[in-house]
Amino acid sequence: MASRTLVTPCVRVALQKRITPVLRTAATARLLNVSSTASQAAATIAPSDPGHPRNPAEPLVPNTPVLQQHLSIADRIALRFRDYLPNTTETYVAFDVTRELYTECALQAAYAEGVDFSASAKFWYETCNRPPTFQSWSQVTVLHMWMLAARMRALDKNRVKVWQQHFIDHFFYDSEDKMMKRYGIKIASERSGYMKDLYHQYRGMTAAFDEGLAKGDAVLATAIWRNIFNAADDVDIEVLAMVTSHVRRVLSKLGSVNDEVVMTGRVKFGSPSEEKPVVRQKNHFLERVEGSIPAKPTASTAS
Repeated sequence: MASRTLVTPCVRVALQKRITPVLRTAATARLLNVSSTASQAAATIAPSDPGHPRNPAEPLVPNTPVLQQHLSIADRIALRFRDYLPNTTETYVAFDVTRELYTECALQAAYAEGVDFSASAKFWYETCNRPPTFQSWSQVTVLHMWMLAARMRALDKNRVKVWQQHFIDHFFYDSEDKMMKRYGIKIASERSGYMKDLYHQYRGMTAAFDEGLAKGDAVLATAIWRNIFNAADDVDIEVLAMVTSHVRRVLSKLGSVNDEVVMTGRVKFGSPSEEKPVVRQKNHFLERVEGSIPAKPTASTAS
């Protein structure tokens, strides 16, 4: 939007000066060349649905193009302007796209009084046996944000800091807005205390998930149990395994898609409930291990 605002006056001045047909034809040719090159690049971009792929072996196909087929003159000039001055426009692009990515994370456990749960929210509240509260919503949101933030680390090093900062800012701005409007926390000092607690929770959760990512599924499942299920003693192990499998699948698919998928906000999460068939598969390795362990003698056999 900022780029279009900057270049629109240029287009207006050019039209007022009545550019000659030769110059106009040459300029149009260059702009159309930029558009066609971008469209060709879009054709090779991977899809936006890392949460539930139909078949991991199938090639990735984009759901939507990066650019629309028909661009205005102002849009085409804005693209060229961004190529020449990337540092000037990068923060505006990052702000808009990370807002879309954050919205996708926030919707996973979104709830409203008097409104039925979405399919995703139904899993996180009903299947996981969690109450629909601000804390539950923030925990699930941070989990999905962490998966995307981990993928952002693989972007170009000149982009990572800007994109991650905008992404995190959206979460805290939205959280504070919810505290004021939905929960009626009008006193700034009280709200500030809650925001500090939320910040420490965010840092602790991301550190725990990072450790699980590096050390394996057992550590990752433990981090999810502590931070999503509040270390509940009666947690359903199958549900915990479904969430862990879901996180691993999303991370794997995000790691396989092109950077352009993330940088255009084309990411959609699936539901952990889709992992139930995977979790219920028999593990032949564990069966062999269990079969090799000698049974403990009972009181009757010992006598």
